[in-house]
Amino acid sequence: MTVPRTAAEVLGDHVTLEVECVDRLFLNLYVPQLQRDLGVVGFFKNHRGMPIVSGALMAPMSQGFVAATVDYANGRPTGSAHRLTNT
Repeated sequence: MTVPRTAAEVLGDHVTLEVECVDRLFLNLYVPQLQRDLGVVGFFKNHRGMPIVSGALMAPMSQGFVAATVDYANGRPTGSAHRLTNT
């Protein structure tokens, strides 16, 4: 007779969390409506007050986020001589 296992026990042997992009993790967890096209349109029109929505509006926000992340990471001890660069 086998003992039933929980979903966590089964998945624990097969699933790992891999984060390739911190901003994507943030969006998935905290602002999931921005993953849909109408959510992005609403964000730029209502929150940012932009009359026309364009992908070009995202670049300055993304670049600012990356720069702030690099500055934060470079200000922390990591036990490594490597420094992040904003590329």
